[in-house]
Amino acid sequence: MIAPPQHVIFVCTGNVCRSPMAEGFLREMTSGVRSPRIQVSSAGVGAFDGQPPSRHSVTVMREEGIDISNQRSQSLSPDLVEEATHIFAMADSHRRAIQALFPEATEKTFVLREFIVDDELDLDVPDPIGMDRDAYERTRNLIKEAMPSVLEFVLAHPGHNHLPEDDLES
Repeated sequence: MIAPPQHVIFVCTGNVCRSPMAEGFLREMTSGVRSPRIQVSSAGVGAFDGQPPSRHSVTVMREEGIDISNQRSQSLSPDLVEEATHIFAMADSHRRAIQALFPEATEKTFVLREFIVDDELDLDVPDPIGMDRDAYERTRNLIKEAMPSVLEFVLAHPGHNHLPEDDLES
């Protein structure tokens, strides 16, 4: 039997800076033929649907060879939470908001910086919105540093969503 796909969601505030970068990195890491079935998306706890990623986010990710320009923002919805096997918040305030809005998601919600070895005590990935390009680079680098541990965790701890079995086989 084929294992059900994992669905990883990265969450920030507006879904135009941090979470699109994280989505881009994990998509790139799992795009190979040998990769397990992992669906990756991102959302915001205060997002306006349909917005493109910020200009600097697109630029600093392009420097990594990753194009996120076609991504569009979306609000974190009950359906997304239900589909998710793992939710990674960019800040502790996002984790708390997710848990307040969706208590059933508590067990599958984490803060991204928990996955950076030897990191500071601060759990937040800084929000670069409205800042200069250097701030976006620093944010990108923090997110990039966490991605190998995030992928390792997802593979070692497969989650379960609440979709009917029929949906998993299509």
